[in-house]
Amino acid sequence: MSIAAKDILSASRPPGPPGRADKYLADIAQDLRRLLEKTQRSFVHRAVKCPDAALGELAAVLVEFGEDIHADIGLWRSLEGYNREFFGTPLPLAAGVGSAELLHGFDPRRIQHLIWTLWMHPEVLPSPTHPNVLQLAEVTGAFLTERFARLSAESGVKSFLAGSSQFGWDIKRKLIWLGTKSYLFRWFFANYVSKHGKGATIGVMDDFICQESTAWSGLGVIDILAGALDVPAEDRATLRTWYERHAAFYRVLSRQDRGVETETILVRNLVNRQPYTVRMNMPDCPFQPELVVFGSLTPWRGEWYWSGEQRPYEDVPETEEANLRREMLERQSGIAYRYCPAEAAQARESNRKQHDDFVAHFGSDLVVYPDGLALAAAEQKHMEALWRAADQEVIHRVMQERGLTQPRPPMRFSRDFLDHDQGIGAFYNPEEGQEFMLGFNHILSGLRKQGAGLSETEVDALGHFVTNAAISPAFVRRMVREHGASSLIEAFQLRRLPPELALTFLLRCYKGQFYRNRYPSLSLVQGG
Repeated sequence: MSIAAKDILSASRPPGPPGRADKYLADIAQDLRRLLEKTQRSFVHRAVKCPDAALGELAAVLVEFGEDIHADIGLWRSLEGYNREFFGTPLPLAAGVGSAELLHGFDPRRIQHLIWTLWMHPEVLPSPTHPNVLQLAEVTGAFLTERFARLSAESGVKSFLAGSSQFGWDIKRKLIWLGTKSYLFRWFFANYVSKHGKGATIGVMDDFICQESTAWSGLGVIDILAGALDVPAEDRATLRTWYERHAAFYRVLSRQDRGVETETILVRNLVNRQPYTVRMNMPDCPFQPELVVFGSLTPWRGEWYWSGEQRPYEDVPETEEANLRREMLERQSGIAYRYCPAEAAQARESNRKQHDDFVAHFGSDLVVYPDGLALAAAEQKHMEALWRAADQEVIHRVMQERGLTQPRPPMRFSRDFLDHDQGIGAFYNPEEGQEFMLGFNHILSGLRKQGAGLSETEVDALGHFVTNAAISPAFVRRMVREHGASSLIEAFQLRRLPPELALTFLLRCYKGQFYRNRYPSLSLVQGG
């Protein structure tokens, strides 16, 4: 069902008073929708034709982009600033745009970049320089230039984002709107909610806002807001760390009350045993001393703030704290390592040692297997060899603790994995651990063709290799060093861009989480 552009715009405005120009945006969007529909009637290729049902959303997005540029709200400026840092150009999809080049107004190249990024579906992906994409960008640029020239630059969005940033909840309020309603992120948020199947719960919303990276060069909501806010550089840097929320069990130690309002509480993280001052400013605060709370904390201006949901646990004795610490380090080690640097360093060292053992055993950091059963058998032999070489007293103790009947850890592969017969690539990344890629025969055959004569199956496999969030940039670059990037670039229709720029751009867009601080997934059993 098609949704009118004016209704989309109305539902996407932030709280607060509107600007003088706001009331004209709906009419502009409706007119733009009609222009887009007329323009693409002559388009032959399905890949560059926006479905009629989505034209209202596209028109609304383009008008909100126009408002951003016209009122200098700063969201698109933030994106271009990061792009200069990452790629040496504000618009990676527009070849020849240098880092120092100043872009003005509704430059069609900006609109080209916007449209292609929101269209990033490898199964029907046009080239960013496809004549019809460029035609849409030019028609839209001319239209926005003419219509916004008549408007005031007073924007409700700009006023909202320019509001107070004193407290962490001021920042969270802006993040919630930006992540769920703004033209840059609402489409990605809707997909994220759909993928997780839980609805737009507080937890799902907080996860998307704080930690999800997107096709906007791998940037998340926290990054774009940090680049757009008029705050000191130190605050920008702090906000960009919010993907590392300190999720842990906390015991409330004390609270600072003023009348009926609790200003702050002091808590102790039961995993790293460190104190945190948490800003509350809350009447009838439910967090009493000695209460244990599981929740996530984020920093802002020297204090900490709850992020997402909190789960209280009453009557937890101090003798139970060691078990809670052990549970976090064993079951959620990747989270606990964010605030346990010594344990993270130990896990990294262990992972590097396992990488070295893998290379010594197999003779390479990459092994290709014909099927899942062959991989499982090879992995079992490798583990048995490692355990035979280890201290047997330690092995005996571990076997008793874990109830093992064989001197090796259990091998856990799904039936679908074991039955897979299209080749499996096993790469040991010294920073991430072992990675498996199915359908590796098609990836290899596609890469070896150097971008010429790729089959549909090979294009699909190469596209999945890049878009798979579980596969690191290091794995992709490992294959590129051996075979070149031509076929990967061809699969994404980026053949007119410089190869290294195209590859870096793709990796940032689809694997942005790997360009943030990363922590081992390896769990280390710790004592109390």
